[in-house]
Amino acid sequence: MTYETLFATIREYKQAGISNHDTLTTLLNDTFGDWLISQGVSRLEILAENRLCLNVIGQLKEHSPSKEIQLYSRFLVISLDEIEENPEAVSDALKSYISDGDGAYVWVIPDGYMAGLTAAEQEWEQHGGGYFSHESICISNTADIDTRCLLEVLYEDTAMENVSCEFDVPAHRSVHYRLDKLKDANGEPLIAKDAPVSYKITSQDARIVVQGSRILTSGENSMFASFGTVMAWCPQ
Repeated sequence: MTYETLFATIREYKQAGISNHDTLTTLLNDTFGDWLISQGVSRLEILAENRLCLNVIGQLKEHSPSKEIQLYSRFLVISLDEIEENPEAVSDALKSYISDGDGAYVWVIPDGYMAGLTAAEQEWEQHGGGYFSHESICISNTADIDTRCLLEVLYEDTAMENVSCEFDVPAHRSVHYRLDKLKDANGEPLIAKDAPVSYKITSQDARIVVQGSRILTSGENSMFASFGTVMAWCPQ
């Protein structure tokens, strides 16, 4: 898929008698929407007979004047007449934007539960050994900017007070947190065990992707283990 293909398709639609701007916009987003997302464009819009708007997933970092493409803070406008001989100029124009990243700003893992350790497991853990019941979250930041995230722990038991913590995820990096290792201000475990919870992760500055995972150990000397990995849910 290329921008040349996109512009050729616009011409073909018009030649077929499809001239209504709303209809053209719908057809083009249906056809090219997934590919445009991969290029850092959330949506396109036909503005007029020969003008096309692309909503960019990112902020403008530099402005390069061009008669073919007008750059704005989070979108650009293309003159279809001018761009016809140089369709890949759109790719160059998109390099003038700082990417907000992939994914979403808010993620929720509804099913959370960390089982308490047996006496033997607690003793092994104190000596640095063993791999016991716990949960983890993994966060990927594909954006060109760092972001700060808020983790909120929502207990099912209304008698328990919800807790939270913040952490940073650098640009083009990932972080992995063992949730049983998180500590509160007093150095105690942040998240209670043997308590059903949900986790909400909110990113402040960039879109992120979140995954949750769980290991449960059981049996004598933790001889049995089950693993689960799930994508978190996002509202977008």
